[in-house]
Formats: sequence, C-alpha cells, structure tokens
Amino acid sequence: MKRHFERRHHSTRVQLTRHIVCAFATVIVALATIIGASGCSSSQNASSTYTLVENGKLTVASDLATPPFEYVNDSGEDQGFTYELMGMIADELGLELNYLPAQKFDGIIPMVKQGVKTDVGACNITITDERKEEVDFTDPYIDSNQGVAVAKNTGYDTVDSLNAPGVKIAVQSGTTSEEWAIENLPQATTVNFDDWTAAFTAVMSGQCQAVVCDLPVEQWMVSNSFTGMEIIKEVPTGEQFGIAVSKDNPELTQAINDALAKIKSSGAYDKLYEKWFGMAPTSGSDNEDASSSDDATGTSLAVTSATAKSNEDGGNGVLGGIATRLTWEATTGSDEGDVSQIELELPEGGSFESTDVKVTLLDGLNQTGVKASCSLDGSKLVIKFADPVAAGSQIRVVVPDVVFPSNAGAYAVTGSYVAVGDKRDLPESPTISVSESTMVQEIVAWLDAQPWVAAWNSNPFLGMFCKPQIIVTSIVSLFKGWGIALAVTAIGFPLAIPIGLLFAFMKISHSRMLRGIAVTYINVLRGTPLFLQICIAFFGFPMIGLNVPNLPLGVGVLAINCSAYLAEIFRAGIESVPHGQAEAAYSLGMTWSQVMSRIVIPQAVRYVIPTMTSEFVMLYKDTSLLSSVGVMELMLFSKNLTATTGNITPYICAALYYLVVTIPLIHIVTKVEHRLAERSKR
Repeated sequence: MKRHFERRHHSTRVQLTRHIVCAFATVIVALATIIGASGCSSSQNASSTYTLVENGKLTVASDLATPPFEYVNDSGEDQGFTYELMGMIADELGLELNYLPAQKFDGIIPMVKQGVKTDVGACNITITDERKEEVDFTDPYIDSNQGVAVAKNTGYDTVDSLNAPGVKIAVQSGTTSEEWAIENLPQATTVNFDDWTAAFTAVMSGQCQAVVCDLPVEQWMVSNSFTGMEIIKEVPTGEQFGIAVSKDNPELTQAINDALAKIKSSGAYDKLYEKWFGMAPTSGSDNEDASSSDDATGTSLAVTSATAKSNEDGGNGVLGGIATRLTWEATTGSDEGDVSQIELELPEGGSFESTDVKVTLLDGLNQTGVKASCSLDGSKLVIKFADPVAAGSQIRVVVPDVVFPSNAGAYAVTGSYVAVGDKRDLPESPTISVSESTMVQEIVAWLDAQPWVAAWNSNPFLGMFCKPQIIVTSIVSLFKGWGIALAVTAIGFPLAIPIGLLFAFMKISHSRMLRGIAVTYINVLRGTPLFLQICIAFFGFPMIGLNVPNLPLGVGVLAINCSAYLAEIFRAGIESVPHGQAEAAYSLGMTWSQVMSRIVIPQAVRYVIPTMTSEFVMLYKDTSLLSSVGVMELMLFSKNLTATTGNITPYICAALYYLVVTIPLIHIVTKVEHRLAERSKR
C-alpha cells in the first residue's frame, strides 16, 4: 500500500512538473509572438509620424559619466555639451527633454533597439558597422579622437613604452577606446571598467599604467579631476559620435537630422561647442589640395604603422581567411618629391576584397580627405591620387574587407609607390599577428547563411535575447570568464571558513575585548555593501603601497566578506548544540578543545551545512561584482560582448553558466535539509 501511494505521488509530481513546463513554454512563445508582432508600446506623437515612448517628451538614455559631454554635477543636475544639444533638438521638435537616470553603457544600444524605455541613446556612441546592424544613427553631431594618458613621473612617456608585456591599459568596456588599445597595443593587457572615473582612478592608484579614452573626455578629466595625470599621445582616429535610434522609428531619425541641421545653420551649435570646448568646431573634409606636414624629416617614404582590427567574434585576435579592416600609415620623404600612387600588397594567400578605401592626410589631430581612385590588380590594391601628395605628408589608408592568409603567422604589408614618376619599393610595414580561423567562426558563418536563422532573428524578442550566432560565440568566449568565477569561489570559500570560525569563537568567548573585535568585524562587513569593500581594496590599497594583483585581491576581498556571514552561521550552529552535552563532557575531564572538536563542532556542522551551501552560492554570484574593477570574470566578458554587439544574448548565456552551478547546489541543499528534518523526527 505504501509503495502504491509513493508511485501515485511520484506520478502526480511528474505530471504536475510537465504541466508547469508546458505552461511556461507557452507563455514564453506567446510573449515572443506578441512582442514581435506589436513591436513596442510607444505612444504616437500628435504632430509627426514618429513614435515616442512618452507622448510629448523626447526620452534619452545616457551613462551620464563622460564629461564634458554628459555628466551629473555636484548638485545632482544633468549637464554637458550633449545634454544641452539634446535640449536644443527637443525644442526644435516641440518636445520636452526627458533624460533617464544614468544607464550602463553596454545596455544603452539594447534599450534603444527595443524602443520601450527610451527613444534615443546619446552618450559618445561612436558610429560603427557593428552597432549599425542593431540600431540606426543620426547624422554625426561631433568628431572625436582618442588620447592616451598616464600618471606623471612614472616613466611611461611614449606609446611604444606602453606596448609591452605586463603593462595594463585601462579602458571602458565595449568602447572604441578598447578597440584602439587592442589593435595598437597588442603586447599590453587591456583592463575593462564600467566607466571612465573607475578607469582613471585605476591609473592614479597604480592598478593600471595608462588609460585610453575619447580625447575630449580625457582632456576634461586630466584638467579637472585627475591633475596628477598627463596626456602623452593624441591619436587622430576621426571617430564620429551619433545619436542612436531604433530601426523601427526611421521618422524620428529623420526628424532629429532636420533639427540638428537647423541648429548648425543657425550658429547655435558653434556657440554651444565653444562654450564647452573653448574653441570653434573643426572637422576634416574632402579637399583636392592636400596639406603637408613639417614634421617629416626622412629623405624617403617611411611606413610608420600597420594594424588590423580584431575580427574574432567574442575575442581579440585577428583571424586569417576572414575579412577585417586594415589601417596603414606612412610619411612621405621630405626630399623625394610628391607621391602620385601607392600600391599595397599582401602576403601570398591574402587578398583585398574592396576598393572602398578611405585616404586621409594627418596634420596633428586634423584630417584632410584625399581624392583618389582605387583598383585591384591581383593581390595588389592600387591607389592613384587625383593630385600628388606633397612631400613630407603623413598618409593614412583605411581598407575594409582585407583578408589575411589562413595560416597563422606574422605578416607585413609591402608594395610600391610612385614619386615624381619614379616607381620605388615600399618598406615593409610592422608585422601583424594573424591566427588561424576557428571552428566557432565556421559555425557562425554557417548560421549566417541559414534562412531559418534569419527568420528567427527577425523576431525582435528572439533576435535580441537568443541570437544563434551570438550564442555560439558567447558560450566559447565566456567559458574563460566562467572558469575564473569558479576559481575565485573555489579558493575564496575555503579561505573564508577558518576565518569565519575564528570570529565565531571570538564572539562567544568570555573576553570582552575579543567579543568587541568580533562584533566590529562582523557588523562592518555585513553592514556595508560588498561593492564598496571591493572599491576600497582595489583603489585604496595601491595608494598605501599594497599592490596586489587583481585576481588574488578579488579572492581576498570576497573571502573576507564571506567570513563575516560564515561567522554568524557558525555561531548559531555552535549555540544550537545543547549546553548540557558540553557540561557533561567537561565533567568527564575533557578539555575545551576536545569538547569543541569532538562534541560541539561535529553536531554544529550538520546544522549549518545547508546555510553554508547557500552562502557558497551567494559567493559564486557575487564574483560578478569584480567586473566593476576590471577582473575578467564571467560578467565582464558578457558586458564586453553586449556593448560590442548591442545585443542582450551574452547576458543570457552568462545566466546559463551561473545556473549550471547554482541549480545543482540548490537541489543538494534541499535534499540535505529534508534528510536533517527526517533525522530530527526520529
């Protein structure tokens, strides 16, 4: 009879579980269908065809952490160049400006794409091809460059001195600053932070040696907040910032473009620019007359740099056999005459796939477009200038869709050039390290070609949260971060156990001083946010001479925080053992250590195992907080991917990695609790 009841009970639970799973799946599918069919619940603007999330208001998402563009002042008020510009645009549209509270940079493009909480994103978002796949951009509202800053008197006075193993470069995760550092400082290690303030603080505290940042932001930071730093390099990258708008709202993009054009033509833009930057706006433009530079001193053309953008999905490498972007720079000799033609040639197995080449002349931070015709001659890219480039000029050539040989190796760009009718060989460029294509890239390429994948991604909900191509790259690229999170937990938790046990004994001791120390330790650690403790350790310790590597320091901070909670768990477990047992043991002549080790602790362990396991799960999840200070654990890897792709899928994959550990542990805790409950009834 008992077995029959158990079978019926088990069958009922199985059926109930199936019903719950089916109902959950039905809800998810219905939600995806509704979202895909209806888009967003934006309200219609009365005077135009575009939609707004809140009628009569232009809602803007920003990180509010990039002065002088957009930031919060000491009075808690939003201000900055972009903030005031968005106010002008809102006025032109007859709308009220509504700035949302500060958002994380990596979440802004996904917010804009959904079009549910914000109409636009405006926070120094550089217009890139990857981001244009997710959202639309307005016309550029400002040109920018990059800068490299270091702490004064540290010995790092050139970019070359930073391009070395062991050097750490602070960047904001998912930005073009990170891309530039990876591409141009391949020997150094990039350390990612949530915002620029944390990145600059890391340099001042000695955690990192340099920061790469948007130049206007860097100039502001160095002049106002971090005066102990200096800019050692201003890099002319020619980036352009745009306002991000949902692809489902092209009318709003056009309306903002019209408003922006009116603001510029009226002169209001120039006045605003001069107010915040102290000078009139300047920008490069196509010009038949190429300006020369007086900095060139060589007698023949010199190739100064050649870099390739990372084309590894979810990684930082340059892969052979897959298109990437090549940036090549050279300085023409001051004594050899004007240059009328350049031919770039790749090693055998490489190829140029496009003639959509951008050629500019650099004069400091100024860039002047050069008119040129481009053609392919086998494996060579031939660039003919409409007007010869004057001697002593610095030339930059940016070539999209360049394919390096599939075999791994270090490759240089060669070729020839024509100066005053004389054809000469180009010096070899600095080599570019190329890796072989991976199975992940092949799978992604296969998915790109599948019709069902395109149909899946066309659904806004599925394409944003479960994009197959990004799932594949995320699972692989996040694996390393998952391993680091597991390692931090596996090392930190055992370290926390003896510390917690020590303070538990101190709290129940008869010594008032020991009790006071334990109470203070436990209350301070449990009463303050773990995030604050992490910031104090990572940014404060280096200032007092304690330069601990990031990973060991992260383990130590989490272990100390966890020990305070374990101390209370152990204390409660020890006090749950009846005092009569200890008194009986003392009466038999046992010492205090014998009573604790043989009588009290073995029983207390049984009581505290479920709570300890829950604390282990909490510690594992708390490793995500280390991402804010540049520890490359699971969440920071997913943040970088999300910011780069503008898609939420990496976060979903990160959640799966957490669940792989937490669900089995929670199941184990539940079983242990049931067994302990059954034993207590006997």
